[in-house]
Amino acid sequence: MDKEQTKSIKLILVLHNHQPEGNLPEVFARTYLSAYEPFISELERFPSLKVVQHYSGILFSWLLTNQPEFMARLQQLVSRGQIEMMGGGFFEPILAAIPDADKVGQIEKQTRFISENFRVAVSGAWLAERVWEPHLAQPLAEAGISYTVLDDAHFRNVGFSEEDTLHYYLTEEGGKVLYIFPINEKLRYLVPFAEPKETIDYLYSMATAEGERVVVLADDGEKFGSWPGTAELVYGKQWLRRFFTLLEENSHWLSVTTCAEFLKERPPAGQVYLPAGSYREMMEWSGGFWRNFFIRYPESNQIHKRMLHVREKLELLPAGPQKEEAREHLWASQCNCAYWHGVFGGLYLNFLRSALYSRIIAAETVIDRFLHPQQSWLEMEKKDFDYDGAEEVLVSGPELGFILSPAQGGSLLELDFKPLRFNLFDVLSRRREAYHCNIFELADGQCNGSEIKTIHQISRVKEAGLERLLIYDNYRRASLIDHFFPVGTSLEELLCGLGTVEAGDFAGNPYLFQAGEANGEARVSLGRDGFVGMAGQVWPVRVEKKLTYLPQSGEIRYDYRLINLGESRLAVIFAVEFNINLLAGQAPDRYYRVPGAELNENNLSSRGELQQVEQIELVDEWQGIFTQFNFAQPVKFWRMPLETVSQSEDGMERVYQGSTLLPAWQLGLQPGEASLLSFVQKVSKLEREVS
Repeated sequence: MDKEQTKSIKLILVLHNHQPEGNLPEVFARTYLSAYEPFISELERFPSLKVVQHYSGILFSWLLTNQPEFMARLQQLVSRGQIEMMGGGFFEPILAAIPDADKVGQIEKQTRFISENFRVAVSGAWLAERVWEPHLAQPLAEAGISYTVLDDAHFRNVGFSEEDTLHYYLTEEGGKVLYIFPINEKLRYLVPFAEPKETIDYLYSMATAEGERVVVLADDGEKFGSWPGTAELVYGKQWLRRFFTLLEENSHWLSVTTCAEFLKERPPAGQVYLPAGSYREMMEWSGGFWRNFFIRYPESNQIHKRMLHVREKLELLPAGPQKEEAREHLWASQCNCAYWHGVFGGLYLNFLRSALYSRIIAAETVIDRFLHPQQSWLEMEKKDFDYDGAEEVLVSGPELGFILSPAQGGSLLELDFKPLRFNLFDVLSRRREAYHCNIFELADGQCNGSEIKTIHQISRVKEAGLERLLIYDNYRRASLIDHFFPVGTSLEELLCGLGTVEAGDFAGNPYLFQAGEANGEARVSLGRDGFVGMAGQVWPVRVEKKLTYLPQSGEIRYDYRLINLGESRLAVIFAVEFNINLLAGQAPDRYYRVPGAELNENNLSSRGELQQVEQIELVDEWQGIFTQFNFAQPVKFWRMPLETVSQSEDGMERVYQGSTLLPAWQLGLQPGEASLLSFVQKVSKLEREVS
């Protein structure tokens, strides 16, 4: 297709390439082979074309270590002006969600990396998930950034027409100037899912005799080979080669340039002040504002506020290597991917959350090494750590650290085993997601249609029967959660949701508490007067529980006192819920071990009931960690997996979030009678001779 040169237009292609902190090595390698390398191979065939490329620092680091020859090829393309390298936050944080000093620091780190490896200056910055808040103009400018790219939806929200978005604009914050290029949403859906000719026709329809317009296509580089079905489309059917060929053939009216070059050629079309936002799909997932993910998912909020808590401690260190080491870990924990959920697994992927916790714990360990040079030490702090309006208790020692929430049922939200930088209580509650309504329609496991679709339109299930897993929790799934069940409650009933069998009002409801240190031990006492209701009768019940952390032995002791405050005998099952995540439910190197008992299945996704149990162990040979519970009185022990159904780029899938442990005691309490229960939990490195 060769159009006459009666009018002209500029086109800027921007590709964003990124892999999350903690993503699986095979995913890095597979995406490199399917998307990153093939795209550059095609670009090398068309030396007249120019592309703006953004690689996150996480991906750059992997490429530098694993694909140095590819990095050399990128260097050649940059040196001959075919690629403009765009900067951004090194570890791909949502800039709006981290402190300003970290915004500037992460951008400067990425700029240094590009300067050292490609010997070019950086003038643009990619914003992770294109999340914009108006104050960002100032730290971006302070970090040496001249421009960024944002979706044209931002501009439409303040009244811009489609034609208005075919220019770039100037904004400012505190007198600091930033230029903004609108990203064309129509092109995001055309490329590469429609025939290349449709894109060329659209660009020609937007061209003018003056040739002053510019169209920016900016999107994920993974859509060129890594998204489902795109490898065959883009390379097998040579979509990209055909597209590049058309760009060359129409170069007399369609000029492919870069952001930096266009800034030099033309002034901004005017001034603009844009409201907070992101791309259209993200606005839908978040409810209109990215930070809403902290409200929608308390688990995301916890990671974020845990990062901020350690960020405060970082300021206690003087400048030097230790502070730099801790800061590097902390910045890595700011990688955005595990803080939210949309079409990709994100927050639902336990190994991504675990990677962020690992980095946070690593940063805190470096800080504590400076603050507590002695071998034995103990920290206890009461603060509204997660900014929910209620105080939490934070306890830390050389081996373990934990966070207890009196307001959320006196539950444990986190348990860190510091030697291996691992949070054992990192689980995700089961929540209703909008796409769950599609599962019944897709229960046969087949994809709707065979055409290649954009990632936002793919709808399929990865296994049959997922509809049976759509069980939702009415409280946050943490640990040390107190339950009362009717006598005779079965495992099958519990598998339908603990809340459906619950007879008490203790799970998720506030406890009074006192916390303090004595004899080198941390002690937290909690109490709640509540009710147990069964068969039309209600008993007032008091639950008192005390948690004692012994730093020298690395143990936590749990002591309960249950009192029947009613006027008749109470026969009930009392159970304490723990949710432990060792990352894999079906792996043979992670399993239950119950001394004196044989389990039909011992993997962490197994379910079952045992009687007269005195000790339970969860063993993780892969990481070299195990946790053990020892009970003063034998217990009934229920176990079951905690599994969610979430959407990923490949379709809806089952995701193991952890294992639910329910040690239970059958009680018969006369009016005024109390029952005393106790058990101890220990977390240790695994002796490697375990088979």
